[in-house]
Amino acid sequence: MPNPAAPLVSVERADVAEAIHLGHLAVVDADGQARAVAGDPDHLTYFRSCAKPFQSMGSLGTGIAHRFDLRPDHIAIMSASHNGEPRHVEIVRDLLARAAIPESALQCGAHWPIHEASAAMARRQMTEPLAVFNNCSGKHAGMLAAAKALDAPLETYLEPDHPLQRRISDVIAAYTHLPSPSIHYGIDGCSAPNAAVPLATMARSFAALVRSEEETPRAVVAAMTGNPFLVGGTDRFDTRLMEATSGRLLAKGGAAGAHCSADRESGLGLAIKLDSGDGTWTAVAVMAALDRLGWLKPAERQALSAFARPTLRNHRRLAVGIVRPVLQLDVTAM
Repeated sequence: MPNPAAPLVSVERADVAEAIHLGHLAVVDADGQARAVAGDPDHLTYFRSCAKPFQSMGSLGTGIAHRFDLRPDHIAIMSASHNGEPRHVEIVRDLLARAAIPESALQCGAHWPIHEASAAMARRQMTEPLAVFNNCSGKHAGMLAAAKALDAPLETYLEPDHPLQRRISDVIAAYTHLPSPSIHYGIDGCSAPNAAVPLATMARSFAALVRSEEETPRAVVAAMTGNPFLVGGTDRFDTRLMEATSGRLLAKGGAAGAHCSADRESGLGLAIKLDSGDGTWTAVAVMAALDRLGWLKPAERQALSAFARPTLRNHRRLAVGIVRPVLQLDVTAM
């Protein structure tokens, strides 16, 4: 029988627990050895946007960095869930231009920028959002460039049997150490295929990513940790975590309460999933795990304190409660 979900985060209003977010956590090394767990480390869940570094590797494996003269900022935006701020949009458009691909080829769907000020500015200029604003547009731009490099159809680049998607599934299989036929695939919010795997294998994949000595994974890690603003943007947790730790920690969150991190010093990977699917307070659980694992220095913890115990506020911005971690880690020798 699988282990039950564990309490990870408590949302409290006037000293009453209004919501308890249950979930699962796994800390794993590159060899697959679990170092810390909460809940069920074998809980099956989708990577969601935590898959983006590996999807980027699949695209980069086609040789697009050399062919289209891509810089680290292009690689970072390919691995991003960006805010749609002007700098993000600029780099996505530059990537498409280098590959001579029209913006209309993006099949990620359109939404307004996540960043409120950028969304307000865009709404003053147009009546409908653009696909380039989509937080996944960088990933899709990279996929389109890769499809072009493979001389494969651009129109079907998201189909599971497309040569590019088969390359990406091979990368996922290699880093999770699962045979490709055993990995279940669904469709992500941006319409790309997305893998569902046991949580511990997600953590293992991030450990293997930061441990790899191969050129492509090293380029992805360097691009993300060297350009953290591009991975998320203003006030985003992934960005702030990589900035505060000067790139020592790699971070990539996903929808529905998923998050993966890796410590480049210890080579360990961390994966968290909230069963509620509400990602509002995922960072609270991540911060508690990082603290208990000793992955944060005092100054880093202080710089990220707003994510560790956020104040619950109402629509008038009045403080009405707190959000705090309640997770208990079963830690083996670290």
